Amino acid sequence: MNGETTLPRPRLTQGTLLLASMLTIMAGATISPALPAIQREFANTPNAEVLVGLVLTMHGLFIAVGSPIIGALADRYGRRWLLLVSTVVYALAGGSGFVLDSLIAILAGRAVLGLAVAGVMVTVTALITDYYEENRRDTILGRQGAFMSLGGVVLLPLAGVLADIGWRVPFLVYTVALVLLPAMAFWLPEPGRREPTGDRPTSLDDLRRTFGRLPLGTLGLIAALGLVGQIIFYMTPVQVPFYLETRTGASSTVIGAALAASTGAGGVASLLYGRIRRSLSVIGIVALTFGFMSIGYAVIGVSGTVSSVVIGLAIAGAGSGFLLTNLNAWIAAVTPESVRGRALSVLTSTFFLGQFFSPLVVQPVSDTLGLGMTFVAVGVLLAGGAAVFALASVYVTPPAEADLEPTDQPRNSPKESLD
Repeated sequence: MNGETTLPRPRLTQGTLLLASMLTIMAGATISPALPAIQREFANTPNAEVLVGLVLTMHGLFIAVGSPIIGALADRYGRRWLLLVSTVVYALAGGSGFVLDSLIAILAGRAVLGLAVAGVMVTVTALITDYYEENRRDTILGRQGAFMSLGGVVLLPLAGVLADIGWRVPFLVYTVALVLLPAMAFWLPEPGRREPTGDRPTSLDDLRRTFGRLPLGTLGLIAALGLVGQIIFYMTPVQVPFYLETRTGASSTVIGAALAASTGAGGVASLLYGRIRRSLSVIGIVALTFGFMSIGYAVIGVSGTVSSVVIGLAIAGAGSGFLLTNLNAWIAAVTPESVRGRALSVLTSTFFLGQFFSPLVVQPVSDTLGLGMTFVAVGVLLAGGAAVFALASVYVTPPAEADLEPTDQPRNSPKESLD
């Protein structure tokens, strides 16, 4: 390291990081229960069915576009200021849907929201990897995933209640991000290793050396898993509201509570990640992720009642709770500290690109097969993926354990216990 990061209030630092992580799940979860009402409001808009789906996922495209730029900015100029600016933009862009009268204008606001979410997600995760040593880092990343899921557990039922009041009201929830600004300013110090001129490429040779330090093959696999995993996972917030409304006549409040089962189960899984990681390789945890999701999606596909759909959502959510935590830990393990912001931004980009593509990929399939059969078919595909990665975990040495580079010196770890 080029310097040391001192955390004078480590518990407050950790709490701020975890609460800031909740903002990422809020980006989509907050308005998911309102989608049927939004579609009714803009029923006369051409291509309303697809456009309303994009209201939930448009931010994903702009997270994907913005993340590489934000990752480079975070590595070059620092994390903290970028997080503060992103949080302000998040509140303003997210809340804009409360006052906008056009579906296109709402989509534009969601696009700006996506850039802000990219800033929050990349910088918060980079700060976690900067502040903590490897073993402690896996635990904190697990807690990060749990808090992201906890945000869904709290917000989805609340968003359902607010959506029953009016489809615009859930957009106001985004403005609560401003409450975190003082905590971010006081308790998230810029990592001491970072110099203003930083580790930045100044010539083509420097740029080649920078990329030469990245394990591109492993990052490609991780990015592909993030992309496919999110295309599949986002079937639940995008498609399940319509699925429940048409099959069971469920209200927005009921839909929000049902979706909370998925994020709640994901939170429990994320909390267990550190322990499971001691027994399974990252490849084995990918198999576990796909296995749980395959069972859950099959259950959703054959369900005809709210309670059975909730069971399927909980099982699938338990699997998806491992996904981002595992891939973040994998990247942190195989990338040098000086380029980790850029590496994490690759995952953030593909992760949210998957969210954007989800309705575009799934809608044509569901129009042909029906939503129930689509969930069943995806469950079967996931089962095949789980089997492949289970075999790979036995016969392949995980890159996270084989490709660690010894060039980075150990990271300073807070001496005070955060448990």
